[in-house]
Amino acid sequence: MIHKTEQEKFWAGDFGDEYSQRNSSEQSVVSNIALFSKILARTVDINSVLEFGANIGLNLKAIKRLKPFAELFAIEINPSVVDKLTQVCGGVMFIRNQF
Repeated sequence: MIHKTEQEKFWAGDFGDEYSQRNSSEQSVVSNIALFSKILARTVDINSVLEFGANIGLNLKAIKRLKPFAELFAIEINPSVVDKLTQVCGGVMFIRNQF
């Protein structure tokens, strides 16, 4: 995979792997549920969500609990994180960086 910027290299490499390990607790999902319940309460008819830089899917996991029938999509640049994201959020479609 060709990375065009230093930021892409940063997140696609070791830092991105380590970040996902540091930020993977169920408490993070619970906190995200509280946050997204407030956000979604101000919306109407949300049927799909696309997250750029989804990491291991903690935001999407929280949204799935609040909106179990919503279609969830993720874009992630780090291949090892994409594999973890697949395990965490079943039913999510993944778009790998092909630039």
